[in-house]
Amino acid sequence: MNAPASIRNADLRSTQTTGVVHYGLGPIGLAVARIAAGRSNLRSVFAIDRDPTLVGKNLGSLINATPRDWPVVEPTYRSSANSNVAFHCTGSRLRAVLPELLQCIEDRLNVISSCEELAYPWDDDPTTAQHIDSVARDRGVTVLGTGINPGYAMDYLPLVLTAVAGRVDHLSVKRRQDADTRRLPLQRKIGAGMSVANFRARAASGQLGHVGLRQSAQALAAALGWQLSKLDESIDPVWADRLTPSALGDIPAGMVIGLRHQVRGFRADEEVVCLELQIVMALGESSDEIVISGEPRVELVVPGGLHGDTATAAIIVNAVPMVLSAPPGLAVMSDLPPPRPG
Repeated sequence: MNAPASIRNADLRSTQTTGVVHYGLGPIGLAVARIAAGRSNLRSVFAIDRDPTLVGKNLGSLINATPRDWPVVEPTYRSSANSNVAFHCTGSRLRAVLPELLQCIEDRLNVISSCEELAYPWDDDPTTAQHIDSVARDRGVTVLGTGINPGYAMDYLPLVLTAVAGRVDHLSVKRRQDADTRRLPLQRKIGAGMSVANFRARAASGQLGHVGLRQSAQALAAALGWQLSKLDESIDPVWADRLTPSALGDIPAGMVIGLRHQVRGFRADEEVVCLELQIVMALGESSDEIVISGEPRVELVVPGGLHGDTATAAIIVNAVPMVLSAPPGLAVMSDLPPPRPG
C-alpha cells in the first residue's frame, strides 16, 4: 500500500536542502539553530536578533558549530535569497510579533514559530488569525505556531491518544515542570522571587502566567468537534517554605518560587477539558500525565516529563517537512502528520 501523498511529499522534500532564516536568537532560537545545524537537509542562510551583544557575530560561533559559511547576525530583517523557511522565536504574544511574521510571509517564507498565541489564535483573536491565513494563502506559504506547550504535550499528544477511544467524555492533562531545569527568562515569567502580593497583582494584569494554556484547550476542543461554552482560568502562586536556591539568587521562605496555572473548558455546564500546569523551583521530578475519560479510559504518564526548552526546539525543526507539504495558510498542529526527526 502506498503512503499518503502528504507523507510521501514530506519524505521527498526532506531529502532536499532547505534554506532557513533564524528570526530570534534567544535560548529557544539558539537551541533551534543547534538542532538545525545537525540536519544535512537544512542550511542556515540568515539570522536576525536585535540584541546588540549578538549583532555582528557569526551564528556558528554562537552555537559552537563546525566552521562553514554561517551567516552573521543582523539587527533587522531583510529579504533573503535561497531560503524558504523561517524559524521564528521572538515572543509569546501574537499582536506583538505580527509585523515580524508578516515580513516573512510577504517574502514568501514558510514560518514555524514558537509564538504561543499563534498555536491556536482562532478563538481569542480571529481577526488576526484570518489576516495571517489570508496573506499566507495569497503568498503560497504555510504558517505554524508550535512548541512543547502549546503544540504538543497538552494538546497534540492527548489528541493522538484519543484515536483508540470510542467515546471521549473528559480530557485532563497535568504537567509538572521543575523550573530549575528551565531557561532563566522562564524563571522570571513564573514570578520566582516575588512577594505573593506582587505576584497576584501582576497575574491579574496578565503579566504572569504561562502563555498558551488557553490555546491548548481551544485546539483540543476544536479538533474533537466540541463547542466550548466557556473557559475558566486561574493562576496561583506557589511560595517557598524554606530558603530556596535558584539561578536568580536565594529565595527566602514565604516568597514565590513558581505557579500553578489551570484552564477548564465547559460544554454547557459540564467540564470536558482540564489543563493544569505547575512550574516551580525545586519541585523535584517533573512529569506529564494525560487522562482520557470515556470508552475506554486511557492514561499516559511520562516520568521526568518532556523538557520544555529542548523539546520545543526539536518540534520546530522536525516540523519542516510537514509544513513544506501542507496547504498554504495558517495551520494548527492537528492539521499535520506528527513531526519527526529527518
